[in-house]
Parts: sequence; C-alpha cells; structure tokens
Amino acid sequence: MLAAALHQADVVYHLAGVNRPQTEEEFALGNSELTRRIVGCLEDLGRSPKIVIPSSIQAELDNPYGRSKKMAEEALLAYARRTGAAVAIYRLPNVFGKWSRPNYNTVVATFCHNIARDLEITISDPDRELELVYIDDVVAEFLRHLDAGDEPERQRYTVARTFRVTLGDLADRIRRLHQIRPSLVVPDLADELMQCLHATYLSFLPEDSFAYPVKLKKQRLPAAGCSNCSSRSIIRLRKSSCPKTRAGRSPGAINTTTTASWRKVPA
Repeated sequence: MLAAALHQADVVYHLAGVNRPQTEEEFALGNSELTRRIVGCLEDLGRSPKIVIPSSIQAELDNPYGRSKKMAEEALLAYARRTGAAVAIYRLPNVFGKWSRPNYNTVVATFCHNIARDLEITISDPDRELELVYIDDVVAEFLRHLDAGDEPERQRYTVARTFRVTLGDLADRIRRLHQIRPSLVVPDLADELMQCLHATYLSFLPEDSFAYPVKLKKQRLPAAGCSNCSSRSIIRLRKSSCPKTRAGRSPGAINTTTTASWRKVPA
C-alpha cells in the first residue's frame, strides 16, 4: 500500500509519527525508522518527489523524542543529497487548534476542554512562556508546496505567524471566552491570538452548550376594528364580510372591504 501511494505522489506529506509511546523504543520506530522506510521505498521506485515533514523544536533537545525527530530530519537530508529531491522540514512549536485532543500533547486543548465544562485546570508555573502555532497556519503553509517550485538548496522552513504567551495568560484568555455567554461581554477579538483561541474553544463546547434559553413574553395584540362598525372586532381567518358592508353593497358587487368573518367583543 505504501509503495503504491508513493509511486504516484508528486508531493509527500509525511505527517505520521509517535509522541506518546508505551516504550522509548517506539520513538525511533515511529519517527526515524518510518522516515527511512519511506525514502528507501522512493529510491527503490526510482522516484524523488518533494517531501514535507513536520519536525519539532524538541529536535534540538537531548531526549528520546527529540533525538528520534532529529534522526528523521537527517534521513530526509541524506535522501535529498543522494537524489537531488526537494525536502521541507518544519521544526514546529506547540501546535494548537480546532478538534485537537485534550489531555494529550497540547495544553490549549486541555484548557479549552476543561474550562468549557467548568472543570479544574492545573497550572504548574503561570509565568512559563510557550510558543504556539495555529493549525490553520500550518496547513496553509504546507499546502503552499503544492504550487511552489522546488528549491533543492533550501531544506528548512518556518511558519511565519506564531504566538508567545505565558501559561497564566493563556488560561485567563480562555476563561474570558468562557464568560462571553453569561456576561454578554465579548473580549477583544481584534487580537489575533484571541481569534484563534476563540475558534479553538468553540470546537470544545459540549453539544448542549450551543442551545440558548429564550424568554418569551406574552403580548396581547389590540383587536382589529371595522371602519363601518363602532365596535371593536376580532378577525377570524375565514372568507366572509362585515354585516354592515354586506347589507349596503349593491347586487353583484365584489366585496373588497373584508376577507374575514367578524364577531363583536367588548371595547
């Protein structure tokens, strides 16, 4: 299946990877070894399409996940040297966005999920700063490679727009979004980070949170009157005519005065 897909691909988006394995060995199997398998299959097929891969800023760190991502990058760079193929490596910061998985690998998703349900959140260090990148920006940047010309001399790319925010500020922003409905106060959505957080937060709302209670006030409408009758009357939706109008019209005349039946009610 992999070989058949690679045989016809013009651009390969290598998005598969492992970040929460059961054992540390799975980091290497799911990240670096899988990448070597993909480039090896392409070379066996005699093909050299562009490969786009999201790496991680943790590739700079000496931990099992970071090392496996760095080895995946090195496998791609070696493939580019051997074949002359174009590769695009993105060392992404913390990615967040709609429909992400809470309690997994993005604190934004966890905060949105819990705050939307009035659950507690844990903030280890409110002053800790994060660099965030919005998933829509990542997708738009990746799709650019479908139409962009190959740049074999360039292998590393970045997403232009990222956000820096502390954990404490992040939690406060999401809490303000949660308060829009009860307070009817909308935070400053001209702020680009708030726009992205708002779209993300809405995707975590429980289904019943989209329903608003509506208070209906009963209002008695004034009864309609007839120009020929001194009494007020109620209109019933049934074709007939006012008694006085009917009595005064000439034979064969068409009644255009009323299209309803009438009954007197107290004025």
